[in-house]
Amino acid sequence: MGIVAAVAALALCAKALIDSWSTVSTAIATADPRWLALALLASAGAMFGLAVLWKRTLATFDAVHPIREVSSWYFVGELGKYIPGGIWPVVGRGELAARGGVSRGLAYTSTLLSLALMCVGAALACGLLAPFLTADGGRVGPEMALLALVPIGVVCAHPSISARLLSVLDRFTKGRVRIAAPPFGTMLSLILGAVPTWLLVGGASVAVTHALGYEQLPARIAFAAIAAWIVGFLAVPVPAGAGVREILFVAVSGLEPGPAVAVAAIARLLLMVVDAGGGILGLLWLRAARGLRTPTPPEGGSLG
Repeated sequence: MGIVAAVAALALCAKALIDSWSTVSTAIATADPRWLALALLASAGAMFGLAVLWKRTLATFDAVHPIREVSSWYFVGELGKYIPGGIWPVVGRGELAARGGVSRGLAYTSTLLSLALMCVGAALACGLLAPFLTADGGRVGPEMALLALVPIGVVCAHPSISARLLSVLDRFTKGRVRIAAPPFGTMLSLILGAVPTWLLVGGASVAVTHALGYEQLPARIAFAAIAAWIVGFLAVPVPAGAGVREILFVAVSGLEPGPAVAVAAIARLLLMVVDAGGGILGLLWLRAARGLRTPTPPEGGSLG
């Protein structure tokens, strides 16, 4: 995705921010700013954590790049999720990594793999929170089906399975993606490394709930936020999972519908602020880095 496309995606992100503000401005006006600031920090930490996961995934295949470079690819590429279609974040990140020196096949494969690992890590985070959901006598429902992603992901991470999947990908791309299956321990490490990121996502919604003065079991709020994020991500045709996440959060959080909508909308707004800020910083860094790589012609003529 070129700079022009990234700027267009940033404009769509800004439009989504403006549209969301009209919905949540009243609630934010009465919220505790300290808890909102904490929620924003947690949201930023979570999104940066996903960039680190991608960096570690690339490094697994010996594509080692500085975190500043990979995080710039990540945040600029992620602006594509505000474009309808669902594939644009993958295209954005893949193309930026390819332009940064990663082979195109590995750029796209590592992006897809990091997304799969991200989902398994999110389901594992939900699994860690699940035992606490009934502490207040609350119910559990079909949302627990998301926990099935954990054993499925662990099985697929084993080289005996992942090697077959990569072989299918190799044949499908006619040899353009020829990658060896990572060791099982490495894959498990990547999954476990994604868990803190998702606890930050859940923590951001917990902080928003406190900011608005609502009472609910923190583990349930965090579980609902993470589960809603996974389902929103899997709703591929919907830009950034808009609407899908909010519906699931309302259903699972245990809050009354009005408060639940407010929490979900503000948490989503904060993530959009992080996306926009990260995208702008990423664009500036990429432009600066491109300028540094451009040879500067010598001043004046030859001394000979």
